Amino acid sequence: MTARASGARRGLGAWLAQRASALAMALLAPVFLAYAVAHAPLGYAGWRALFQPLAVRIGALLFVAALLIHAWTGLKEILIDYVHRLGLRLALHFLFGLAYAGCLVWAADILWGAA
Repeated sequence: MTARASGARRGLGAWLAQRASALAMALLAPVFLAYAVAHAPLGYAGWRALFQPLAVRIGALLFVAALLIHAWTGLKEILIDYVHRLGLRLALHFLFGLAYAGCLVWAADILWGAA
């Protein structure tokens, strides 16, 4: 009985992470698009000005974080289902986790470097 409950909890956590990250992206995308459209036309100077407010940079970083959580959760479940060799699966988890963490740091560097 205990093994079933722990597996169910793991599945529930993945399901909640997937839904929460999708909800965050669904809420942030229209707000950002409305803000971008209101400040059109956006050449280089326009895009640079668009990301000057701290709230926009934080919102963009939250969107990227939600996107990476969403991708990580889906990829993790795919690897669990289709990569049966434990060593290979752990190596792929580590490599993709490292890549996603790098993407988050890179996005933060871009957003704060543009200021």
